Amino acid sequence: MDIFTHIIIGILAYFPLILTLSSEAVLFLAAMAIFPDIDLFFEPISRKYKLYYLSHRAGTHSYIFGLFFTGILSLIISILRNGLFLEIWIAGFIGYSIHVSLDLFTASKIPIFYPISKKEFRLTADRAVNPLLFLFSSINFLILFSFFHTNPNYYFFRTLTSIYSYIYLGYFGVRVILRILVQVRLQKHQHYVPGILPLFYFVYEKIINEEGITFKLKKKFVFSSKRKEILNHKIIKESENMLYYELAEKVSQEYRFFHKWNSIIPFFQESENSIHFVLILAESYSNKSSYFLSIIFDKDTKQIKFKKEGFGSFKKWKNDNF
Repeated sequence: MDIFTHIIIGILAYFPLILTLSSEAVLFLAAMAIFPDIDLFFEPISRKYKLYYLSHRAGTHSYIFGLFFTGILSLIISILRNGLFLEIWIAGFIGYSIHVSLDLFTASKIPIFYPISKKEFRLTADRAVNPLLFLFSSINFLILFSFFHTNPNYYFFRTLTSIYSYIYLGYFGVRVILRILVQVRLQKHQHYVPGILPLFYFVYEKIINEEGITFKLKKKFVFSSKRKEILNHKIIKESENMLYYELAEKVSQEYRFFHKWNSIIPFFQESENSIHFVLILAESYSNKSSYFLSIIFDKDTKQIKFKKEGFGSFKKWKNDNF
């Protein structure tokens, strides 16, 4: 989830407790609500030395890690500020848990019990990065920031944050209900993919049978029976394309997003000397830009000549007959 939504939710948890907890505890709660994303600064080290649990949404996004980390910091703060250790610790862990829970809410897997367990979980109720939620939260942050400097009144802020709390609870509630209602009707080979707005969603299908693998992506609407088929693509079993698909899928696991998400859409194009495979993640699909991994294989040696990750147009690859 985006940084502004984490900040806003931290603020919403912050204000009701100002008159209840010590200032050290409340400030620590707010700080810990955004702290797990410090792993963004470790990303270069993680990539260079292939240390997965230093990467973004890995080791720091764990309730277990948060419990011990906030405990150590709380002890230091309580000694330096002569505060109540248990109060500061509980407040800090609440803030930390809010952040982890928000990221668990999205389509990106996180190891919530690391280092006790390396198994990763996700609820897939919202996008890992939702541009409209990001825009909404950033506007709300600017509103709160502006009012804080022009009219820093506690009771006014308490009312404003209460309104925001109901809005966000309603939004998250609708997302969870939609996820549950759709999921109970899906088959094992189908996966729910959240839309940018909770008014629509996608259903990804990966059907494996004796003939090969069929990939489908359909857009469905909440208040309408209308549906739109975005993709229906098949790779024949024991074909050369299947070989390159399996090689590309194996390579994709070296990339964090492909490790955390699993709804892959393949496109391929053949030239005289090479095979170009593009893997799209359905969880990131949008009309304008989707996350992709582009791999070019040498046809003679089956070795990788080029690979690149990034964001690009889904329609571009589809229209180019990949």
